[in-house]
Amino acid sequence: MSRRRAESEQVSALVVAERDGQLDFLVRELRRSVAHVVHLFPVTERLPAEHDVILADFSPGLLDLLPWVPGEASAALILLLPENGSYPLRKLQDCCPDAVLHRPFQAAAIQTSLVLARSQFHFIRRLRSRIARLDENIKAVRDIERAKIIIMDGGRVGEDEAYAYLRSRAMERRMTVASFASHLVDSHQLLR
Repeated sequence: MSRRRAESEQVSALVVAERDGQLDFLVRELRRSVAHVVHLFPVTERLPAEHDVILADFSPGLLDLLPWVPGEASAALILLLPENGSYPLRKLQDCCPDAVLHRPFQAAAIQTSLVLARSQFHFIRRLRSRIARLDENIKAVRDIERAKIIIMDGGRVGEDEAYAYLRSRAMERRMTVASFASHLVDSHQLLR
């Protein structure tokens, strides 16, 4: 079994659109490249969030149906655009799609959009994870600096001695310096 097929067997796609000849073609093409395809129409109050890719007919109200806050997607989103090309661009942009597909659908465009959407989705997810780690690191540095100031003010010691004190206390408690500093800052704020 090829690596490509093995990867695709883990993918689940939700198609949210009214059934017609074009949609049947889309579903057939998706079934060639993803493991599980679910068709949902009419649309419920909220789209289910347990799929890897959501392919949905674009409508101005689609944003309210997505199972996530814009910018914090839990699945790759591919918008299905009408053949006549009339749709509000601002509303389309607000949905933050990972890819778009124009009617009439073409096999190569479906495969390209699917690969592009999944790639874009995973790239953004990695970026969000890096940003979260950077935020944690910035908070840790701030807490350590605040804790050093608290120690320096209370013990009349220098910056190096304050850090050495933080480090030794953290090691005694088997904590990171950042978590010990955070506890120290929090407890100091409670005592104020």
